[in-house]
Amino acid sequence: MKVHVYDTHIHTNTGEYTHFDVLVSDAGVSQVKQYAERYLTRLGIPVDNIKQSRCNFCHSEVANPEVQQNLLTEGHSIIRL
Repeated sequence: MKVHVYDTHIHTNTGEYTHFDVLVSDAGVSQVKQYAERYLTRLGIPVDNIKQSRCNFCHSEVANPEVQQNLLTEGHSIIRL
């Protein structure tokens, strides 16, 4: 299964920095921003506290079994870097 990797960098108004990848199939490309915002909410970072963000397509690759399972159950996978 091929996945698309979106490299995401977040700087908050309080000076925090978070870096993670959002991995999606073709069907999830239009929802990358939504998946990133949901992940930030789970981390306790409100979207209105974001000073600067970047979520850019990086590359496509073959998904490992764990990522494939996440795609099937969640529609995406997150890798914190």
